[in-house]
Amino acid sequence: MSGNSKRQWKKWLLISLGVTILVVWVAYATVFFTRLNRGGGDTLTPEVQKLATKEIQEEWFALYQHGNRIGYSRSELRPQSGGYMVNEEIFLRLDFLGQVQDISSWVQANLEPDFSLKSFTFRLQAGPIYYRLQGGVEKGSLILVSRMAGQEQIQKLPLSHPIYLSSGMKSFISQQPLAVGNAYRLALFDPATMSQTMVPLQVEEKETVRIGSRDLEAYRVVMNFRGVQLKSWVSPYGELLKEEGFLGLTMVRSDREDALKGFAEAKGAELVREAAVVPDRTIAHPRKLKLLRLQLEGITDDGWELAGGRQNWSNGELAVERESLIAISSAKIPVDNPALARDLQPSLLVQSDAVTLKKQAFAIIGEERNGLQAVRMISSWVYQNLEKRPTLSIPNALAVYEMRAGDCNEHSVLFAALARAVGIPTRIAAGLLYTEGRFYYHAWNEVYLGEWIAVDPLMNQVPADPTHVRLVTGELDRQVELVRVLGRLSIKVLNYE
Repeated sequence: MSGNSKRQWKKWLLISLGVTILVVWVAYATVFFTRLNRGGGDTLTPEVQKLATKEIQEEWFALYQHGNRIGYSRSELRPQSGGYMVNEEIFLRLDFLGQVQDISSWVQANLEPDFSLKSFTFRLQAGPIYYRLQGGVEKGSLILVSRMAGQEQIQKLPLSHPIYLSSGMKSFISQQPLAVGNAYRLALFDPATMSQTMVPLQVEEKETVRIGSRDLEAYRVVMNFRGVQLKSWVSPYGELLKEEGFLGLTMVRSDREDALKGFAEAKGAELVREAAVVPDRTIAHPRKLKLLRLQLEGITDDGWELAGGRQNWSNGELAVERESLIAISSAKIPVDNPALARDLQPSLLVQSDAVTLKKQAFAIIGEERNGLQAVRMISSWVYQNLEKRPTLSIPNALAVYEMRAGDCNEHSVLFAALARAVGIPTRIAAGLLYTEGRFYYHAWNEVYLGEWIAVDPLMNQVPADPTHVRLVTGELDRQVELVRVLGRLSIKVLNYE
């Protein structure tokens, strides 16, 4: 490889890395950048409360990272027969290692009188990338309909509780008397990741918060979202004044003129490098390693998938070993194993049953039925046919196939769809990858051919090198768990071979 080619390879790899955490961050932002829409504080009279239920409520907020303007949000709550209609918009400007991109998301939802969800439409726009998801509650289930690349996908999720969008949940809380010590627990549905989470909230104390040039009295309300604390300051009248989250994110009450003007001048949030983890020392020739031993600090809760397959986890120390392929060299496909059914089936984002993708998958492997050879052929095809560029969207295989571009997320969902289409159990892994002195958040694949093998189609590695540190497996509903370690994880390199 020439010096220029090597530099170019490192450039697109670095740009692609970290976008996994930006996709997760957008999901987090749909929860964080919301508002308590209405009154109900301890000083409101019944007459004011009654008036508030008949008014259209509109609120604007300026969004910051470490004091720098990065976007704005707007919400509107409209009382209607049998409940409410809510509209929310979020506009963000993000810096992908020097490449600036504007992101917008929009939610329109119909809510029950207690602000729980009836139905919704969610849209996400990032440059030319467009994603739309609709859903509705019917007979104890949430029916999701996704339209992507000209095809419709339907998924049914059983519900054990009424569910709330973040806006509906906070509207519910704002109708409760604000008193120190009050606690609530509600089921949150996040349309960006199609996941449900039980979220505890508590009114902690009353204090003074500075908004612009004014000092205002407010209650501090803390919401725990997957282990991450979101702090809100709410006036006695139920008005959200300010919120603080992780990675320096802050939301401050504003007005339309200031919100729009500030966004026009925004430079964008730089999240990729900030989310990356810098180890105590560098790792030489990471792509050629056979073994890597690390000490991880900041992972204290369960729910992680650090152990299993090539990863050995014990007492805070992790060993990752590159797999030997000898034992699986004669494995045949399709794999027929009922225990692996989930990893062979299509999903909303991995449409392995789509005619277009099935046709392409069999065109790639032809008559090949050796599993390892088929994996190599699919990985090579994805690597060669997808342009390497950062793409902040909800990754789905059909759209990626049509667009023929993307980062690690796009590579991993397309590889998963093509591999499943020919009978190879495949899952998506998410965690960290070392390059250029940092561990960046990343997504790749694992395939089962008698044992699980790590595969990275973004880099065309079969098997993937040991600096791929798996934290979770699954689609966005699992990958959102990564928010639990953002800004908390530290890594010490013990040794490598």
